[in-house]
Amino acid sequence: MNAPRPRAPGAELPIYQKEASEIRQENTAVTQVQDTIDAKKKPPAKAGGPGTRGPHTVRREITRQRVFEAAIDCLHETGYAGASTLAVARRAGVSRGALMKQFPTKATLFADLVEHFLDQMREETLNHIRKFPAGLPRIMARVDYAWELYKKPKALAIVEVMLGARGDPELSERLAQVGRTRQIIEQHLLGEEFRQMGLTDRRAAGYAIMQMAAAVRGLALERLLNRDSQSVDAAFALQKQQTEEFFRALIKASGKAES
Repeated sequence: MNAPRPRAPGAELPIYQKEASEIRQENTAVTQVQDTIDAKKKPPAKAGGPGTRGPHTVRREITRQRVFEAAIDCLHETGYAGASTLAVARRAGVSRGALMKQFPTKATLFADLVEHFLDQMREETLNHIRKFPAGLPRIMARVDYAWELYKKPKALAIVEVMLGARGDPELSERLAQVGRTRQIIEQHLLGEEFRQMGLTDRRAAGYAIMQMAAAVRGLALERLLNRDSQSVDAAFALQKQQTEEFFRALIKASGKAES
């Protein structure tokens, strides 16, 4: 077996390119991030049962959901610039003080909104792609489902917040942190898929998925501006075709039969 190529000091490989020994070192970080995510989305326990959450905690979660729904509406109407905490509080039917207890700043509110939706979208995607055979069919199912998700209001809200981060340093930093923690999990999941496929160039495979995800977000924005949805769908179909052809080439180069 050929020795691995030397890596520049301090250089980081995406987790989908790392070998088993390196991946084991990442598992602790992945578990910690996932535990934090699971704790945030844990549903309220039934009253009187083990681990019962008090009325205050339940009310807090209800308020959180109402605020998120109101924030989406504000983003669609006015964009990030016009979606003030006061506007969101009014639409949610809560006092600004109640909103500020959970979200001390506008950047906190919208970074938490993005975090919440990214976690939701990942779970929805995983549940969907499990219906498909492992290998290329599952990869392409991931691509198709991403496109469907980005036609929905919550995904478009993410795009609005990302655009708003350009002029908001606090939001930009918070989104960067959200992106780093979620990237650990996404790369871990993709790495497992790529290894099961027997791909030798997993780094290129990861970059192809990253490129496709960026294209989907860009086309989702184009859909907002371009009333000719057929041309946008055609552009997505072309990008999808190129991604599929690239993966077929990777599979062939790895000496594997397509699954």
